[in-house]
Amino acid sequence: MGPDPGEELEPTRGDPVVPPTAGLIAMRIGLEFGPPEEFARSLDRALARGGERGATVVAVLDSGELGIHIPREGPSWNAVPLVHLRRGAQPTADDWATANAVLEKLERYR
Repeated sequence: MGPDPGEELEPTRGDPVVPPTAGLIAMRIGLEFGPPEEFARSLDRALARGGERGATVVAVLDSGELGIHIPREGPSWNAVPLVHLRRGAQPTADDWATANAVLEKLERYR
């Protein structure tokens, strides 16, 4: 069982994840999470909850919204994984480019 939602969690180690600055994925992160610092804080909390399994930025199919899936919360049946993150690791430019391409395809068919 995971930590209590109100419980303070240990922050991740290393630099905060920096979101991309260009493309549809950057625009959507800005709209749904706010400024880059807020996205980094949200992701940091998710990574703390996810522990060794990390966390995945996903696109929810029904609503088209972005979210963060924590693997130990069970499978994500109705979401497309975009970028999987682990504590202390930064996604590469290629990771963000792939996430952007997937999101563009999903937008086209939504």
